[in-house]
Amino acid sequence: MAGTFQVEPDDLVAHASHLDGLVDRLHTAVQAADSAMSTDAYGLLCAFLPLIVNPTGEKAKEAVSSAGEGVKTTADNVRTAAKTYREGDEAEAEPFKKQAGAEVDAKQLRVGTVE
Repeated sequence: MAGTFQVEPDDLVAHASHLDGLVDRLHTAVQAADSAMSTDAYGLLCAFLPLIVNPTGEKAKEAVSSAGEGVKTTADNVRTAAKTYREGDEAEAEPFKKQAGAEVDAKQLRVGTVE
């Protein structure tokens, strides 16, 4: 017996918006890494640190930037899934709407002849 599931497209869109917020936060972290890794950030006493810290910091910044791109792609994919579900639901409902419309038209005709 196959299992079933139910999807609410609006919930998917809300989740995608939440992911957009995470993308913004990751972008802010990348910008912060740029300012923290400037050679002026360490002062004269620790001027040797950029040579040690910056390569690792750059890799970390690249990782956070890649994470942001991945989350953005996921948000876009979630929106696409919501759109696909919504369009599928509308396509499946269309024959029922047409049938319901025909029944309403038939009732109006019957009501019109009774009067």
